[in-house]
Amino acid sequence: MKTSNTRARKNSGVHGAVMLKGCTKWRPTKTPALDQPPFGTPKHTKSTKSAKSTKSTKATKSTKVSSKPYATASGFTTVTTNSALSTITPISSGTTKKSTAVSSSRATASASTCASEFNKREEEEDDECTPCEGQSGSLPYCGADVNTDHYQFTPKTCRTVYYEFDITNGTVAPDGFERIAFLINGQMPGPTIEANWGDTVVLKVNNKLTVNGTSVHFHGIRQLNTVENDGVPSITQCPIAPGESFTYKFVATNYGTSWYHSHYAIQAWMGVFGPMVIHGPTSKEYDVDAGTIFLNDWSHETVDSLYDAAQDSVNGGPRIMDNGLINGMNTWGVQGSSNQTGQRFELPTQLEPGKTYLFRIINGAIQSSYKWYIDGHKLQVIGMDFTSIVPYETDIISINIGQRYMVLVKADQPAGDYWMRADNQNACDETTQADDIKAIVRYSGSDSKSVPTTTKYNYTGECVDEPLSSLVPVAKLNPTSSDVEFVEDVTLSTVDNLFKWYLSGTTFMSHYEDPTLVRILANGTAPTYAGDLVLSLPEMGKWVYIIVESAIPLPHPIHLHGHDFFILAAGNGTYSKSTPLNFNNPPRRDTAIMPAAGFLVLGFLTDNPGTWLMHCHIGWHTSEGFALQIVEGLDMIEGTVKDKCGLYDTCAKWDDWVESVAFYQQDSGV
Repeated sequence: MKTSNTRARKNSGVHGAVMLKGCTKWRPTKTPALDQPPFGTPKHTKSTKSAKSTKSTKATKSTKVSSKPYATASGFTTVTTNSALSTITPISSGTTKKSTAVSSSRATASASTCASEFNKREEEEDDECTPCEGQSGSLPYCGADVNTDHYQFTPKTCRTVYYEFDITNGTVAPDGFERIAFLINGQMPGPTIEANWGDTVVLKVNNKLTVNGTSVHFHGIRQLNTVENDGVPSITQCPIAPGESFTYKFVATNYGTSWYHSHYAIQAWMGVFGPMVIHGPTSKEYDVDAGTIFLNDWSHETVDSLYDAAQDSVNGGPRIMDNGLINGMNTWGVQGSSNQTGQRFELPTQLEPGKTYLFRIINGAIQSSYKWYIDGHKLQVIGMDFTSIVPYETDIISINIGQRYMVLVKADQPAGDYWMRADNQNACDETTQADDIKAIVRYSGSDSKSVPTTTKYNYTGECVDEPLSSLVPVAKLNPTSSDVEFVEDVTLSTVDNLFKWYLSGTTFMSHYEDPTLVRILANGTAPTYAGDLVLSLPEMGKWVYIIVESAIPLPHPIHLHGHDFFILAAGNGTYSKSTPLNFNNPPRRDTAIMPAAGFLVLGFLTDNPGTWLMHCHIGWHTSEGFALQIVEGLDMIEGTVKDKCGLYDTCAKWDDWVESVAFYQQDSGV
């Protein structure tokens, strides 16, 4: 690490005054030393676990099974796969028993109050639950369908699905080139989290890393009235310290395909990520769910070592990734040569002529945008992010960082072997093997082990979203004119020879030991330190427009936590008041591209009290300050938090760990 070029953050000094009585004491942290990286694994640290194969198979510890297991390690048995309304059987039902107390006031709650509130919540959770009570229809979706407004309706399933993740140090060789990584239950990508729309999801995360904090963020999950489970260190929680655990719990109020990942610095791209599927209705029927296709870029160096160079404005800059992976696999080197290593991912499901297959495409890269397609096959797109859309046909999908698409493919080509491709778009960020990120799709009856010989599509290489005119939500919603408007100008500058991204003149900086949510619970106020970049939205039911624009010729994937947003306008050049906005059922999603040297206008309704991050999802850029936070419904936030003591306890344990090691925070804190 280039510690000579990196400034340590100063302790905010607020902890001792804001602890909750009855909770673990929260002590002020010491000013950290400048000799410990905040993420990655030091070169002298030995791996505690190795994984020679990174094939994304089911891990035996991917779930906590109750007394009524239903058969599969992933948590589900698929009962029906030939319908747009697939029925899913969870491994268990019931409610979670938390071991920590809950308090209803900030600084005056006694231990008995904590215990009283905790017991009250336990009694409420133990009440008998009747599926679909007060709702029309029956399970799985209590009468709802793809036309239902899921912002206003959530099926009452009375089901809880449980998962448990061990995050460990390990070694992987996804393309035959071995390097250290972080693993979830011994694999990369991690196990798939699955649930039904309306289910409660419980995930216990055990941090077994040697020298790193961690967290898990559920990308695109609204966390409606459950902000404490958003998993963002310095915003909603302190990091989970090594040797400690944290349990997340939320209701799946939206549905579709997504992913989860660590939000601790750039740790996600050390391997702390994986797919997530919330089953729900779709806009077109299919025969077989072919599963998730998880795309990510890959380097033969760790991303924390690359970060030193990425932020170096003198001798560094944008990095060139070595490779790309499909479901954790690819080859390295020239196809067919003696020095080629690794192996391609091969779709386990062989295509049967005439059947239609659902592919769930996820871009989990740190910097890369892809063109995804299967040679010779038409694609019918039926969903983007967590929104079902009117089906449209294309040959190829542009998928940017953090985005997801649900795509139907009909097996209507001559039986044989075909390449599935994820071509990296070097016009955005470069990858050495940009055109060799491939997997194999075979038709049924094929005993072939040969490499496909199909040819790729010709297309224009560019870093853009799918045409906005094609992304038409099935459930029609129309935004109204704005009550509140913010304009954020994106610029790039240098500080101490390090790149820093700025929004309207401020580079974002938050602090692991002083999360915004915990500060609000303790003091009733949002942070006011330099770099906090808080957009205050105190009133509910207001339409908010955020205009993000930049003259820099580089596209940025903008992601908002706590909400889907309406894409009201996007384009090249400068936004002006005369720019036409789309109020007629515009695209709704949680991640969209701000075009190169252009603008993005997004809108959302304030209906979810919490502390929500908005940021560029290029990993380097977030760490270099391209972020802001929204404090929504300040006076209502406390009433939504169910486990204040758990949040404080996590911070106390983080402080204890920080005091025991030489630690400093190198990046923006998110």
